[in-house]
Amino acid sequence: MTENKKKVFTSIFIVIGAVIIFIAPLLHINFPKKPEEVKLFQEKINTFNRLKNKEICQLEESLKSNEITPLEYIEQLELFNIDRSVEANLLDYQLSQIVNKHRYFGFRTLRVFLIGFGIRLPYILFSFIILFLFLYSKDKLKANVYLYRSIIILYSISFLISFYMIIWFILPQDLPITAYHILIMTLAILSSWSSVSLVKYYYNRDTNFLLSFRIKELIHFITISRKNYVLDFAVKAFHANPDLKEDIQVKLEEYDEELEITMKKIACKDES
Repeated sequence: MTENKKKVFTSIFIVIGAVIIFIAPLLHINFPKKPEEVKLFQEKINTFNRLKNKEICQLEESLKSNEITPLEYIEQLELFNIDRSVEANLLDYQLSQIVNKHRYFGFRTLRVFLIGFGIRLPYILFSFIILFLFLYSKDKLKANVYLYRSIIILYSISFLISFYMIIWFILPQDLPITAYHILIMTLAILSSWSSVSLVKYYYNRDTNFLLSFRIKELIHFITISRKNYVLDFAVKAFHANPDLKEDIQVKLEEYDEELEITMKKIACKDES
């Protein structure tokens, strides 16, 4: 039952991983490129620029029609540019505040975050799939020590680079560059080690429990067999031929001694 469950679980995990690997880079499609509030405010800025451009045209027309003198045109144009610059800077500041309000993990929008995260998530899933396939076929891989070790190196490096890319993507750079890189590498190593250890622990936990249970059943069977079968055969053999008494006694002592040694070995393995 445990082996069948592991086969089913591994298969389901790989299929789910394949689906997520396919979907993850496409998650951003249904999200808007800009929040609605940002769009509305940018339209306000565009309207402001259109009005100011229109005012410039009107000022130039006034100069051409001699409604104002060249000196008046220069003075009004200078004031116009100062006013426009101040208003434009204020609008840009307000826009930046709105954009910051909608940031997601430091990114301008959720869509931008999903684009970056979606192309990095498959690396982690590939790492887990490699690890599960390794655990599933570990006994067969041990027949080739070089292949066995190379796959260990493969999933270790795969986890390391996957976590490095994700942590680098999410972690804000508020530290000096050297400390920043050391922090990312440290977190990547700890995350990789934790992930591999947890997967191995939960994957092997049922197997260890089942093995311990089977060992206890075997000990129980051996004990019952000695009482009900071995001694019964010895008594029947003695009644059939009393001259075999000493030989039967020696054989029983040898059997009990070998049984005791075997039980101690099994008990030690079970405890470990």
